[in-house]
Amino acid sequence: MNRSIFPLFIIFFILNTSSLFAQQGDSIRNEILSRRASDMEIISKGRSLTLEHLLKGDISALKDVKDYLAGEAFNPYKVYLPVEYWLLSFWTEDYTELLHEAKQFSANIDLNNGGYWQMPERFRPSSMLRMISDNDHLTEEAGKKSAESYLPLTVCIDNSELSVEEKEFLKLWLYSLLFTPDKVDDEPEMEEVNSMATGFLETYENSEYADYTRRFIRYRFRPGNWGLGYEFYLGHNALTGGLSHHFGNSIAGGFALDALYKDFDLSLRFNYASTKTNREVINHNINWPVNIKGYLIGADLTLQYPAFQSRDIKFMPFIGIGGMGMGPTDTEIKSHPELGDFKELSALNYLTGLEIKLNTWSKETDLSRYGGTYIGVRYTFYIPNYNRENNLLDGNMHMVTLSFGGFSRPPKRHF
Repeated sequence: MNRSIFPLFIIFFILNTSSLFAQQGDSIRNEILSRRASDMEIISKGRSLTLEHLLKGDISALKDVKDYLAGEAFNPYKVYLPVEYWLLSFWTEDYTELLHEAKQFSANIDLNNGGYWQMPERFRPSSMLRMISDNDHLTEEAGKKSAESYLPLTVCIDNSELSVEEKEFLKLWLYSLLFTPDKVDDEPEMEEVNSMATGFLETYENSEYADYTRRFIRYRFRPGNWGLGYEFYLGHNALTGGLSHHFGNSIAGGFALDALYKDFDLSLRFNYASTKTNREVINHNINWPVNIKGYLIGADLTLQYPAFQSRDIKFMPFIGIGGMGMGPTDTEIKSHPELGDFKELSALNYLTGLEIKLNTWSKETDLSRYGGTYIGVRYTFYIPNYNRENNLLDGNMHMVTLSFGGFSRPPKRHF
């Protein structure tokens, strides 16, 4: 090849190759640009445009974007969270759609025994939508702007051509979406919303929207039928009759486990006290000498029912049955081996009394409903049957105790 032609060939080859690469790059670029946007991109940019129009107050453009995205996804809840779509629909005055969605939402939900529910599949946001909504602030801004414009939004509802019932429900629903507290079981905080919902239900008892109102606007709770409790106590025993002649009074202590059903309280109590003989006690021909320490133990089953109760105080009369036993302590038996054969003095006993429970420190405690911690003062009158075995041991026993305890009744949704 002629040397003068070779450089020209090289230049031609390079230019041609560059042109091919450029054409190939343009082809790839065009292919990328011509591709349809992904669902994530459409949802993300569409929500961003929704927020932009909402903040600007361009309701016509807002409606166009909302309707387009809902139609594109064949389900508005693939693009918006339920509360977002509902608030946006209040802004765009799509009241017929809102009323339809309220009926659909309540119709597709089954409540469990606790009064709680799982969102139907159609309304349940995808993981992708949750991820996008966590970052674009549409929920927060829609709620904030709607709360600021609550009165103008209700005026638009009142000016619509709906029935009075439909208007009242929509205003109630809007209020609940914006002003329901995070803790729906907080009765004082829920008082206003619940009062409005109850007013609607009383006025429109057979309303098509009564079901939604009961389930998702009004949240009332009552104590469950069953509950559990506990108590630790310390007090003083005072014996009477023949028992007081033979045994000294003493300090007593114990604990209790309670099972509650409605207002009834079944309490299993265990107590222990030390004592000392004032006179010789003879049982089965074995002597328990004077000034020898002993024990007094008891187990009682009592049934209590409140004569009066409020949030901070409870008066609980009770009756019961139990068993009581007395005998020398193990320490005394070691010192006096002859007491090893002493048979415990045991007897069936009946009892009655009154307990006062007080709450003086906790706002969370409600003694008349859900329970909580308390301090208590309890008086018990015991009627043992020791005189059946030893006629010198007639008499009864008084016990006064100071206690610390608590109980709980899990709240249950009440419709």
